[in-house]
Amino acid sequence: MFYLKTVLVFFLALFNVSVGMSVRRVPDNINVCYDYPALAAQQFQHPNSIHSMLSIIRKLEVHPTVTTWDAARLASSLLRRFRYDGIEDSESQSAYTTPIQKNLPETDKYSLIWSLLPGTAADFPEDALTPDEKCALHFMLSYSVNGTMRAEERFPRQLARERSLDLNEEDLPLFVDASGISTNYTQNDTEENKKIYEDNVLVHQDAAETDEANEVSEGVAIETVLNEEEEDPGKSRKRRALPINYALPISKSPLQRGVIYTPYGTVAAGPVLSGIAAGLEPQTVRLRDWMGSVYYNWSDTVLDRSINNIWGTTIASDIAQSGLLRIHLSHTTVGPSGSWNDSLGICPREFALHNEDPSYLTNAEIYGGIDGLLLGLKMRDWDKEYLKLSDLLSSYYSETGVAKDRSYRACNRISNFLDPNKVNHNILKEEALTFLVAYYDKDTEGNPVFKPSLDKFVKAKQFIDTTYNDLTKLLNNKEIIRDDFVPCTGLPTLPTTEIPRTDTDLLFVIDQFTFSNEEVQRQTELAGFLALDLNIGITTSQMEVLSSLDGSVIVPQSANKAQLACSIRNTVISIHNQRKLHNVLATLRTRFDRDKIEERNNKTSGANGKTVLFSLSGRSPSTQEIEDFTKEYELLKNEHPDVRLLFAVAGTVSSEIYKSFVQEPEKDIFKLNLFTTYKEAASIIGDRARSLSAKLFYPECYSDVALDEASFAHTIYVTPGTQKFYKIMPSTMHLSQNLKIKFTILHGNAEVCLSRIQEPPVSSSALSVCQKNVNGGDIIEFTNYPAPCMSGSCSPIYVAIKAAQETDSESCPDPQCDSPDQVKVVWTHEGMVCSKDFRSGAPTQLVSHVILLVFTLLLIIF
Repeated sequence: MFYLKTVLVFFLALFNVSVGMSVRRVPDNINVCYDYPALAAQQFQHPNSIHSMLSIIRKLEVHPTVTTWDAARLASSLLRRFRYDGIEDSESQSAYTTPIQKNLPETDKYSLIWSLLPGTAADFPEDALTPDEKCALHFMLSYSVNGTMRAEERFPRQLARERSLDLNEEDLPLFVDASGISTNYTQNDTEENKKIYEDNVLVHQDAAETDEANEVSEGVAIETVLNEEEEDPGKSRKRRALPINYALPISKSPLQRGVIYTPYGTVAAGPVLSGIAAGLEPQTVRLRDWMGSVYYNWSDTVLDRSINNIWGTTIASDIAQSGLLRIHLSHTTVGPSGSWNDSLGICPREFALHNEDPSYLTNAEIYGGIDGLLLGLKMRDWDKEYLKLSDLLSSYYSETGVAKDRSYRACNRISNFLDPNKVNHNILKEEALTFLVAYYDKDTEGNPVFKPSLDKFVKAKQFIDTTYNDLTKLLNNKEIIRDDFVPCTGLPTLPTTEIPRTDTDLLFVIDQFTFSNEEVQRQTELAGFLALDLNIGITTSQMEVLSSLDGSVIVPQSANKAQLACSIRNTVISIHNQRKLHNVLATLRTRFDRDKIEERNNKTSGANGKTVLFSLSGRSPSTQEIEDFTKEYELLKNEHPDVRLLFAVAGTVSSEIYKSFVQEPEKDIFKLNLFTTYKEAASIIGDRARSLSAKLFYPECYSDVALDEASFAHTIYVTPGTQKFYKIMPSTMHLSQNLKIKFTILHGNAEVCLSRIQEPPVSSSALSVCQKNVNGGDIIEFTNYPAPCMSGSCSPIYVAIKAAQETDSESCPDPQCDSPDQVKVVWTHEGMVCSKDFRSGAPTQLVSHVILLVFTLLLIIF
């Protein structure tokens, strides 16, 4: 770990140079991503997923340099800084070279795309990201296909055994389980595709056994190579390649890079951002001006053709490339699909194609090219200031779609693309034909050599027509498409009631007192899905994984939900012969005490709810365990009444045991055996966590010093169609005599409801008091609410804040906004007073409830 940190710090200086990248060579600030194991080794890399990309982009968007950038400017800067297509592993290496080479067909195509892209990377804020985050963006945006056979394909059994040795993680292969058989399938793979991949992995197994017998005489034993890499971590860069004295064969399932996992199919990310960048800065150039010097003798009519950058940087370029380089060889021009190393989609890092001879228009390129084109064509219709890049991507790759036009969502890409009102396919073919002419003139590797008597332009048009027909045929093949994602049509169905979306700090306690490692793995699967389900971010929800032995942190929190999910899945968690859940609560009590001190020191007036989820899948607890847990629980409930406990039980663990430790057993205890998948369970648990109240408070409520109480404000962002719940604990306001609670509403319309009895408050209930704002900037004020507290048995003030389903108000300009249509709510107060030594849990006396009910009804009446 020290080595990793040293390398990352050392190369910060190298990353601090951001100039316009030349496609003639690989620049040093990209070369470094392949040269050092700390950045190149697969287990150190970020997952290649839309969640991972969004987390990094959101981190960028809160940087002072980037806060005013629109989607197109940031997309352009990212492409200029990080994208470089065509980099693949090299078979040769030396002490002074990086083991990579350029694939000319991809590099030459990207040089044309490069000249069509707007923007610059000169002002990219290098200090905004860490080296591993920068390399993550490069790997996600830069397209290539690495066809070198990987070690796990040739030595599946040998390397499967090596996994049990005490080796560095970087030496361990992926795709191979303990039996040496790949489990690399996506959830939508057909049985046929699964068999293809198993055959591809196992095809060289007999050769591997022969190599094992000869490894001592040949001096190339894999174990020897791995041991050498342990001694010198710098040698582990070639983990994926065989020793140099092998003649490397072609992979049966080459790795496709520059693609990301989304719930709506794997997509090439570079074309998506290219379409966005070009969409707000469209340009059309004549072919002769774009090409500069012309190698072939094209007619003036051809050279006077023009190309538009929205089409030329997205799907049209792929149609041209595949048509030119594949048809003359009688090879297919479209496909194939592939499989991720993580069949669950929790930690997708490598994508293996299902065909050893892929086209230049794979399924991922098709989907990415279509997405980029659709978004690019619409960018001018959507307000330039309305969307940040993260807003656009997160909404497009969601069920609800882009706010300005809900029909634009990834699951609807095919019907949108085939809709002649949205995409003019005659223009598409003409743009692809123009690109093909320029691409052919570059005389790239694999170019067909046409006979002198042949009309090259006519033949080029035939290539485009054939490839286009192959593309539309594939898109109309519902069986093939459904293997990649489930398409949708039309507009999404929006919920009729506001969905709870309260931010929470979730502490996942993993049960290590289990019967097997498999049970621990199932728990990490649940935790991984939870990490992806929650709205984890810099200023939103957080999650950690804790030990069931003492509450120590096993997996720390991260603002990148995708990286957190990967860490959870990849961390080795040991089995213990006991669990001590009472120790967990004792540790958490101390931790929550520190949190309160930190909140006061930082003058914090609001915080996420705290939820402790106990995952119990092993043995049922003993009577003594329950007694010890009960004692600690009573202390926790008294000292930190805002903390909620949840239980997820499986196996032989009885749910009845834990009913006394939750407020609503039917909602707070989850029987995992009743769920079909852990993904489904994670969604339900996540919904429950989002429905629990966060807290609002005044950290100086007992201060004897005169303070500016109005300066203690808490800002809340609420997405239209959702609501957030809070509670103001008695400990922060029980001595208040003339309490005023204020909510300033900005950038939209909201409704605020308060109650002393009902958690959460409901606008249609007589037990709640509600107000709505009329205009942005309005202040919703509750004066002298609630009733005075009564002898240490106060109820909290429960708060519900709802945002209207759709709003036409000005967009939220704050970097902290998750989406531009969020409503900003600022909570302030006057006259909030408490006693320094006051402590109170949940109300227990019936008389308190009765008095509060009467007061609430009187308040409504008068």
